[in-house]
Order: sequence, then structure tokens, then C-alpha cells
Amino acid sequence: MTDRVWSRRDLEDRVNVLRERHDGDAFAAAIAEFSEELGPEEQKDLRDILLERSREHAARNAALDERLDQGGWLRRTFGKIEDAERRQRERFERQTRRRR
Repeated sequence: MTDRVWSRRDLEDRVNVLRERHDGDAFAAAIAEFSEELGPEEQKDLRDILLERSREHAARNAALDERLDQGGWLRRTFGKIEDAERRQRERFERQTRRRR
């Protein structure tokens, strides 16, 4: 433990830096090493920050999964194009029938 006092904002910034530098197990190891420098209150704040981020990440993953279940961006985009072509073709056919 060091004598430095870490504010919640400082802890959030440090987590951001560690996330940018490390992935997966390396990130977890870096967080564990960093937490050894902290006092009990700062460790609690760090745990709270990590829990909040994991909830946010899980919510984003759920939203992404829902979008993928709906068929994906490419399929929706082509569906919109096909709908537009169908409407254009129907409009053309109506105009052609009116001219006869």
C-alpha cells in the first residue's frame, strides 16, 4: 500500500488506462497488482467500479445479442433495399396500367 490517496475519479481513470493496455487475464492481473497499492476504502471503490463496468458490459452484450438475433445489420439493410425496390416496381406497374 502506498501513501497516495486515490479518488474515485482517479481509480476510474486508472482502470481505463489498464483496460487500454491489457486484455483478458492480463487485465485481471494488472487490476490485482494495482489493488495491492490501495487502502481498504479504495479497494472497495475499485470493486464497485469494476462491478458497474461489468454490468454495463453485460447490458451492451445483451443488446448486441438481441440485434444479432434480429438478423444482423447486413440482412436488415438488404431487406430495406428489397422493400424499396418492391415499392418502386409497384409504383411503376400502377403508372403503366394508368397509361393504358
